Amino acid sequence: MIRNYEFCFLIRADLPEEEINKEIDFIERSILRDGGEILKKENWGRKTLAYPIKKKEEAIYYLFYIKSPAENISKIKGNFFMRENILRYLILQRKKLKLEGEIDAGSIPK
Repeated sequence: MIRNYEFCFLIRADLPEEEINKEIDFIERSILRDGGEILKKENWGRKTLAYPIKKKEEAIYYLFYIKSPAENISKIKGNFFMRENILRYLILQRKKLKLEGEIDAGSIPK
């Protein structure tokens, strides 16, 4: 069964731009190789962390909206577990993804 997911990644902020791009490419290839489809990706930029993670005070946040078979999510997660430049990741299943141009029915004034 194909499901919708949000993937949020925190990447080390002290990396050169080239290394950051390599990590993003690795994430994209991992998702696509394991049967996922990337619908949208957002760079939320450099943010100060609420608490240090692996002795880092800042991270670069990326958000991916994807569709993937449910059984492939564990394979995709396994690709990120040992990456030292990915500080944290969070994968959430969503019934519906809010993509650009879509209007949330709850926000329409009556």
